[in-house]
Amino acid sequence: MRLVYAADLHGDIDSYRSLLDLATTTDARAAIVGGDLLPHAITLRTALQVQRDFIAEQLRPLLELFRTRHPQIDVYLLPGNDDWAGAIMDLDQLEQAGLAFPLHERVYRLSTTDARPPTTEFNEVVGGRWSVVGGLWLAGYACVPLTPFSIKDYERRDDGPLPPFSFGMAYTSAGGEIQPTDAKVIAAQPSIAEALVALAQRSDPQRTIYVCHTPPFDTPLDTMPRGRHVGSKALRTFIEQHAPPLTLHGHIHEAPELSGRYAAQLGTTWSINPGHDPRRFQAVTLDTDDLTGTMMHTTYGRPNIGLSAED
Repeated sequence: MRLVYAADLHGDIDSYRSLLDLATTTDARAAIVGGDLLPHAITLRTALQVQRDFIAEQLRPLLELFRTRHPQIDVYLLPGNDDWAGAIMDLDQLEQAGLAFPLHERVYRLSTTDARPPTTEFNEVVGGRWSVVGGLWLAGYACVPLTPFSIKDYERRDDGPLPPFSFGMAYTSAGGEIQPTDAKVIAAQPSIAEALVALAQRSDPQRTIYVCHTPPFDTPLDTMPRGRHVGSKALRTFIEQHAPPLTLHGHIHEAPELSGRYAAQLGTTWSINPGHDPRRFQAVTLDTDDLTGTMMHTTYGRPNIGLSAED
């Protein structure tokens, strides 16, 4: 199954067009955006409206035209930590119109034929194992480990206590309005580790592609300046324990340029972060039937096959 993947488009409608064009020219079955969908908006008075206007006035018309011309290509959209949940709620309207599938904490059985759309209906568990013969699932999780930034809708504890940040300028918007929050409220939410455990119960992890905005910790995909690593330790543990075939990430824009790698292996799992560069569109194309033979980056080309995440 051919897929195209990008992340961190941040409301750049030209990048959305580039991704959909790439899906068309590569005969992809799905186009996936892995987090930070909407324009950067931190002025509290106008932030929600800025992001909602982008969905209604730019993204929806583009997807309507794309669906008319290419009904066989599905579009999946995962929010990220720069998106307000009060705006992301409007993705439900895109789903109702058949234009896109929201991904956060959703699981879809992927279709490999044009005749059958993706479904969220799950096969029953038989003898402790999912009764899925062939085929793949697609699951999404938007939250990243806590950052010093203000938008907290899609930030969570990783696998331990809260980091020593100030939460004096922390806000959420899940109720449709931007409201201040605090460390006590944030600490009470399910951690990334806990959320991933719940997500794994909804499909067979070894047959599931996970789209997680955060990359796994201490890999080429979460490399920051001065060699720092800021990915999720809980996600790395999850990947090492469950061995999904493929995980797709974003969040750390500069990681591929700094590390020289956009794809890395954790055990048998391939993990990808295409990065983001405002000077040029960055995405990855691949075929799930032959990951190592088909992965291609629009800027960096083929990956370094044979290197583990530690290399």
